[in-house]
Amino acid sequence: MVTDSASNVPPELARELGITVVPLHLRFGDESFRDGLDMDPAVFYGRLRRGDVATTAAPSVGDWLAGYERAGSDEVVCVTLASGLSATHQEARLAGERFSGAVEVVDSTSASMGEGFAAIAAARAARERTSLHDVTARAREVASRVALVGAIETFEYLRRSGRVGKLQAYAATRLAIRPVFRLIAGEIEAIGRPRTRSRAIAMVVEEALKAAGGGGALHVAALHADAEDDAVSMIERIRAETDVAESFVVESTPAIGANAGPGLVGLAAYRE
Repeated sequence: MVTDSASNVPPELARELGITVVPLHLRFGDESFRDGLDMDPAVFYGRLRRGDVATTAAPSVGDWLAGYERAGSDEVVCVTLASGLSATHQEARLAGERFSGAVEVVDSTSASMGEGFAAIAAARAARERTSLHDVTARAREVASRVALVGAIETFEYLRRSGRVGKLQAYAATRLAIRPVFRLIAGEIEAIGRPRTRSRAIAMVVEEALKAAGGGGALHVAALHADAEDDAVSMIERIRAETDVAESFVVESTPAIGANAGPGLVGLAAYRE
């Protein structure tokens, strides 16, 4: 099982499930770093707040090939960051065509643990020694159902990255707002613009539960960029409102934080 660093799969869980993580690349000017490996997130966000401009790049075909080889199998399922957000998916597909074994590349149409939950589900299916087809189907099933809802603290970092996209209309206003959005089918969709952070966090919880729908126990992850207390608070609210199968608090890797900025909070969730 292989995924990229934007999936935010907790490192200890990745080790337990045998998930190989291929890092995206970060750049501050001429300085280059491997996402999640070469720079502590606190240092990274400190530099962003001081005004340094970070850019990101997808793993190369060579990076992906090396990841497939590290996976140690001639049958590999790879779950990637949404193809609409990055060249990561395309590079993974190109690498799959060059790999000596069989590779199935799944577009998560999401990011962070919206992507990560699909990778985790696939890795768990693989441990049951199910077929390559069945593992791939499990990844696609979870990817199709997981909801990702988040809120940003400021438009500044999206503006710097050039990824404002469908939030452009909100960005044009001078009001002090904290846009709430969801990532669906690889597209960012604005769903609210509260003026306080507390209301933004409450709206993220409300919208994530609504998007996850009814059914079995909830698989949920709170993600954050230098805002751990808020992420923990969201998990506590979720646990008070519904039955939870498993929960995680994850710090977004700098590849996500570079675009969303410090203060990002969100929830990825799906039900069995």
